Amino acid sequence: MAGPVEVLVVVLLLGAGLAVVCYDRVRRAWRRVRDRASPPPETPVGPAIEDLARSLRRVRAEVVAPAPGTTMARRRGTRAAYEDLLVQAAERLGVPDTLSGVPEGTDREAERLRLEHLLREAGLVLE
Repeated sequence: MAGPVEVLVVVLLLGAGLAVVCYDRVRRAWRRVRDRASPPPETPVGPAIEDLARSLRRVRAEVVAPAPGTTMARRRGTRAAYEDLLVQAAERLGVPDTLSGVPEGTDREAERLRLEHLLREAGLVLE
């Protein structure tokens, strides 16, 4: 009859042998457990903030001073594109955005100016 020490040694040797044989499976299982416990950090979706800032400056120049003879449809489209870029920049910088829900008119103009101000305070250069 084997003593408890001999049984423990045999169990450890069998476990080590099994681990060597099934090393890949054990490694993959450990990686799955680790990944579930701490998922990788989420990468932001969309363009980088530098690209957004560059586009905002370019489109803002067209919104503020449109070329002579620019049609009203073109002006509205440019303003809509500018506002979309403002909303994207606000999302990226964590600035609250209420521009999306405001209908056309003076309230929307005021909200756009407020959002520009908040983005400047967050460090975004618009000029």
